[in-house]
Amino acid sequence: MVQLMKSGSIRPESEPPCRNKLPVKLEIEDPLDEEHGPVEKKPKISPPRQQQWSSESSTYPIPPSQYNPLDEPSPLGLRLKKSPSLLDLIQMKLSQSNAYTLGGGHGENVELGKRKDSKGAVSGATDKLKASNFPASLLRIGTWEYASRYEGDLVAKCYFAKHKLVWEVLEGGLKSKIEIQWSDIVALKANCPDNGPATLDIVLARQPLFFRETNPQPRKHTLWQATSDFTGGQASIHRYNKTEFS
Repeated sequence: MVQLMKSGSIRPESEPPCRNKLPVKLEIEDPLDEEHGPVEKKPKISPPRQQQWSSESSTYPIPPSQYNPLDEPSPLGLRLKKSPSLLDLIQMKLSQSNAYTLGGGHGENVELGKRKDSKGAVSGATDKLKASNFPASLLRIGTWEYASRYEGDLVAKCYFAKHKLVWEVLEGGLKSKIEIQWSDIVALKANCPDNGPATLDIVLARQPLFFRETNPQPRKHTLWQATSDFTGGQASIHRYNKTEFS
């Protein structure tokens, strides 16, 4: 049995298979485009315009006293609003510059000398500060403590010029002291309540120095001699010092 097929469903062999398909555009990827982007044409740079002033004008420079930077053209093409305050400021700076040039920098040297004198005065005033004495009632270091029984037998002293903190105690008619450098203090806490004694807690980075009075004489400066730890070794072991002030 022979079946007849519709003539419209039969495609002639001579007809190309891709007649009804749209044309395809072939593109080739350039790896340089991914890394650096597409190459664009560089615009042509016009040659710089000739300056408005001629070379002959540079033969006779303008005197510094008559020079005004606002008269020069702006290289960026920006417009600057010349307010009266700006003009006054520029004129003042120019006058100061001219005065310095004519005076050979004498004014600046005088100002520098004044600054050095002021710094020297402050440093001298700091060096002349006397030690501040604070009568204390109790000093505790580790298990060792010293309680004051009479006024003046336990004193905390602060030396500003020498940058030292001193605990001074009186034992057996002779003074002993613990000397602490400011740079050795790693923590400090002061408490001054309205009711109760004030306290000062410090923590040291290293053990302090110990001194004992030698050959005491009335109305003369105290002579100190280095000695061993008179706190039973507690000040050499424990870094925490606690002082109470009445």
